[in-house]
Amino acid sequence: MTPSRKTRITHAFDRASDYDTHAAVQREAADRLAARISNLPIDPELPALEIGCGTGFLTGRLLETWPHLPLTISDISPTMLDRARASIGERPNITYACADGERLEVMPGSLGLIASSLAFQWFETPTQSISRMIEALRPGGFLVFTTLVAGSFREWADAQDKAGLAGMTRAYPEESLYRAIAPDGCDLDIVRYTLTETHPNGLRFLQGLRSIGANARWDGTTPPSTVALRRAIRLFEQQGAKISYEIAEIVIRKI
Repeated sequence: MTPSRKTRITHAFDRASDYDTHAAVQREAADRLAARISNLPIDPELPALEIGCGTGFLTGRLLETWPHLPLTISDISPTMLDRARASIGERPNITYACADGERLEVMPGSLGLIASSLAFQWFETPTQSISRMIEALRPGGFLVFTTLVAGSFREWADAQDKAGLAGMTRAYPEESLYRAIAPDGCDLDIVRYTLTETHPNGLRFLQGLRSIGANARWDGTTPPSTVALRRAIRLFEQQGAKISYEIAEIVIRKI
């Protein structure tokens, strides 16, 4: 039986033992998001939720700004959550939850902040999930997150297409999807930016994806043949072995 998409994603992140060494883009995106959140009128007395904490990049920055923030830290991967716990430690204002961020049960109108860095691209139903999160906010509360959008990994997708592996790389949602999500009674702001990485070669790029858990196959199809994969790697290297992350930083305030 083919494992479900969420099971494949969870297992990939559980195996990402060298995450912190290879997650430079993830760290920078979390730093940028934390700086954005720190400039918002957050009420640090209200309960907050982080979705997809990973090893705690964003978590640590939030707690630097608000050490006593009543924060629930969640991740779908028990291994990632354990690593965040080891980094952040046990605190009276912190709760750890191993859970799928799309299916968290949260009381409507109970939260002042929901934050997430580069986790929403793994959501199967982002529009419905974001609507439920907005319902969980109190008036004046914020949903603030970053996610990958169309154009991400375009260099690798192009190399695969030229190698006859069209459709093997996931097509990320267009930014317009997120511009349409905020219902009446909410303010929406989106900032888009690009982060790039250059790798020594194609194999190191793929190894890096595996090291951060980002190698989970979205569609669950059979991996390509070794010959086809080597052809794609050569084409990727001929383009400079550079990879682009197109990131949307999204702030929604419930009025």
